[in-house]
Amino acid sequence: MESNLESNLESNLESNLESNLESNLESNLESNLESNLESN
Repeated sequence: MESNLESNLESNLESNLESNLESNLESNLESNLESNLESN
């Protein structure tokens, strides 16, 4: 049986990964858009 600690770690990892991915995607999209607008 998975301990609470293992369970919480897994849950937090998943949550952080998802959050970071979302944040990075958003940031990269914004950055690329700006960059493309400037270069055109």
